[in-house]
Amino acid sequence: MTGAATSSKDASDEVSRHTPDFQTARRRLMAALVTSVTVPLLCAALYGYVTYDRAIHEKQIALDRLAWIAECKLVNLLDLNRELFARVGEAIGSTDEVTLRTQQVQLHDTLSALVTKLPHVAALSVVGRTGQILATSKQMPAPAVSIGDRDDFLATRAAHAPLYVSMPVRGRMAGLDIVNELVARTASDGRFIGAVVVSLDRNYLLDFYRQLLVDNPRLTLGLYRQDGGILVRLPAPKLMNAPTHHVPLANAFARRVSIGSMRGDSPLDGGQSMMAFREASNYPVYVSASYAMSDVIHDWWHDDMLVAGLALVPCVCLWFLVVFSLRRLKAEEAAWLNWRRELAMRQRAEDATRHLQRMGALGNLVASVAHDFNNLLMVVTANMELVRRKNYIGVRNEVNAVERASINARVLARRLMSVARKQPLQQRVLNLNRWLEQAEPLLHSAMSSKITVQINAPDALWMVKVDPVELTSALVNLAVNAKDAMRGGGHFIVTARNASFSSRRYSVPPGDYVVIESRDTGTGMSDEVAHQAFEPLFTTKAAGAGTGLGLAQVLAMAEQAGGTARLETTWGKGTTVFIYLPRWTGAAPLEADEAEPVSVPLIDNETSVLLVEDNEEVAAGLVAVLDVLGWQARHESDGDAAMRVLKEGNRFTLVLSDIQMPGCDGICLAEWIRKHLPRQAVVLMTGYADHLAEARRLGVTVLAKPFNTDDLRALLTGVPMTYPE
Repeated sequence: MTGAATSSKDASDEVSRHTPDFQTARRRLMAALVTSVTVPLLCAALYGYVTYDRAIHEKQIALDRLAWIAECKLVNLLDLNRELFARVGEAIGSTDEVTLRTQQVQLHDTLSALVTKLPHVAALSVVGRTGQILATSKQMPAPAVSIGDRDDFLATRAAHAPLYVSMPVRGRMAGLDIVNELVARTASDGRFIGAVVVSLDRNYLLDFYRQLLVDNPRLTLGLYRQDGGILVRLPAPKLMNAPTHHVPLANAFARRVSIGSMRGDSPLDGGQSMMAFREASNYPVYVSASYAMSDVIHDWWHDDMLVAGLALVPCVCLWFLVVFSLRRLKAEEAAWLNWRRELAMRQRAEDATRHLQRMGALGNLVASVAHDFNNLLMVVTANMELVRRKNYIGVRNEVNAVERASINARVLARRLMSVARKQPLQQRVLNLNRWLEQAEPLLHSAMSSKITVQINAPDALWMVKVDPVELTSALVNLAVNAKDAMRGGGHFIVTARNASFSSRRYSVPPGDYVVIESRDTGTGMSDEVAHQAFEPLFTTKAAGAGTGLGLAQVLAMAEQAGGTARLETTWGKGTTVFIYLPRWTGAAPLEADEAEPVSVPLIDNETSVLLVEDNEEVAAGLVAVLDVLGWQARHESDGDAAMRVLKEGNRFTLVLSDIQMPGCDGICLAEWIRKHLPRQAVVLMTGYADHLAEARRLGVTVLAKPFNTDDLRALLTGVPMTYPE
């Protein structure tokens, strides 16, 4: 066993020296994981920020270029239209309406010739002062149609505008979708005499925009007046009931910004957009090119962030590797902890085994010492009795002192035997309520005047079966410990109650128990002291102030009764000790005046005793006491010698034999007598509880060592003996 313990200790030391530092490994892996996540993500974020800004800048450049292309095309058309206005002005000058009507055929031919090669012009017309069409390139003769009620004509007449652009309208002659450009005609005196109208075909402009959109399908192109009025837009606005004016652009145009850009919510499409716009030279119209921000982000994500995503693939693999390592580390740590727990359990089991071996050896040693001590006490007691019967001869006080010391020594021997589980028990069924009432004066006497004692015991307490002497000793031990813990005074409270456990608790199996709870308000114990409190010979008192058997005896008493004991303590707040005694479900106890006596054989008129005792001093003392009591005694040192004496035909009133002897012990002798001399009275003596069961199996009365002269006299005179509660 020593080799195994050494091996276990070496293994424990080896484990302590080479314990893996899982926390450090975990911190390093977590740091690697955080770094491998944050650094690439930060780089990806920085790359995304840079590329997004670059994408916005590139889109803005593209929009500026497309707006410039649209402007150039529009300016070419408007320059052609200006040339038309100039040619018509040269042709008709300030001619009045009457003359123009008479020259309608020549004027129609002139107008038709001017627009023949201009596909963007739907019609070229001359209108009078009231808006009546005087001549047009579209048809001959001019239709009886007037535009005098239209906003564009009214605005031109009111402002004598050199150039006015109308909102899109449906032509009244051919029903075409057109945008009109109007130039006022004035007389030499400045009077308004009419207007020249160039009708632009919107389909022509849309076709031109469609060509620009072939390579840029997400592009949006627009043509606007100075007030933000929408002349042409491709694609059409996405919002239903979209406004006819683009207010943000109108605000920019009002500031006379000829070239610019903007970003924000589109009033026509409902989403974020970015736009570039340009004024068409000196004409009162603007062109715009715009992208929806969702399309910009889509292109940026597809072109740039896809590259970043591909670059993150190795990082993702690294993340999975680190996570896998963390899981493996967790599994290894769990396995390591399980192994440590198993090793700790093994070490605890080995420590418990060694502890049990030490306790067993200690118990045997204590029992052996107590047995020899009892024999010595028997010698002292017997000789004190002899001295008393010889009238002391002047040494009364000294003899009384020796007797008091022998009584204390008997109590100590009983404690030693109880702790070693060797004390002969006289278990009885007790009513704890009545027993505690009787024990209360004893507790008061064990306490100081500064300590109050309180006992709480309900009438409905269950019965228990226990040795009353051992229970009394246990309660006194608890009271003495409480007194030592409350030197400045306090409260000692003993409470008894019934308890039922449906499962194993406090090291006792399920069942019904009576719990005796003793609580003090003393100094309490530290965890280290509480852990060792029930160990035999363990004490925190000064040398010579305590034996270390108090709580050990309490635990021994409870366990011998089938229960257990435990304590709860808090440093500075006191200690509570719990004693669990199993409920007795057998017959109820007898009343005090009907106490059942210990069975002792009656002795006849002969007064001879065969004393069998291996200790010569004990035997000498008992022989002397028997002689004083008027009995003749013959001493034999072992069972074999006693059997030889009986086989020779010698008969005695009583055979009084010790149990533990070399060779044939007392049990062997009693069995032989029961078999061969059944009428021979036999009484056995012992200080060991282990011998009681065998003696009782034979029906033999047993005297527990150490016993006094009164016990011996009661036996010899046939007086029944009862044990006090």
